[in-house]
Amino acid sequence: MQVRSRRQVLVAIGAAALAPATAGCLPLGRPGEGERETGTVGSVAQALGPDGTTIVVGDPSAKLTVKLFEDPSCPACADFETTGTGPRLLLMAAAGELQLQFALGSFLGSGSKRAVNALRAALDKGKFVDLHQAVYDGQASAKRRGGFSTNGLLDLAATIDGLRDGDFDDAVRTARHREFVEAADRALSASWVRGTPSMEVNGLPVKEGDRHVMDDSAALRRYLKSAAERPPRR
Repeated sequence: MQVRSRRQVLVAIGAAALAPATAGCLPLGRPGEGERETGTVGSVAQALGPDGTTIVVGDPSAKLTVKLFEDPSCPACADFETTGTGPRLLLMAAAGELQLQFALGSFLGSGSKRAVNALRAALDKGKFVDLHQAVYDGQASAKRRGGFSTNGLLDLAATIDGLRDGDFDDAVRTARHREFVEAADRALSASWVRGTPSMEVNGLPVKEGDRHVMDDSAALRRYLKSAAERPPRR
């Protein structure tokens, strides 16, 4: 798994031909060696958080809150959400063990902005979780075609029962949620996060030395158990 620094990405864009496209990526874990954790998610609550920029999945009253900072075009985020511990966190949210929050940046360009807009539109249909999974499953294929396009996102949405209709398609085609997209990206930019994917547990950042929790389910379990036993922040 890799982490891409926002600052380094922006520097790479500014330098254009002077730097490779992967500038700023740092190895994390053993990308490509894991397998997706399987299980039944079923129906799970999903809503826009009170701050207007965070998407909340699971029980808001859960004792544990895990916040994930992602960009849909980030390869490391795709690693985390497919063969890392992202699927495990989703299963735990569906089981009521924690509340899962998503802070979605779009600093990797127009494809990310289109994807975040589509994800916000899917939330209105109660299908954020489904499209979020489909976006990361389809990320590599989208990159081979130049990134997430409007038609490509609609094709991904067509694989999800009950998502596509006239209203959803219009929201995707017209970038209806552009204000959310920009506000969410500003919020991520203003946070402590310097690379994606990143994680907070009960409001505390997961530090560099603990980032193995993002690709090691046993380590994640231990980390969350310890977090649940800590006194709440005042």
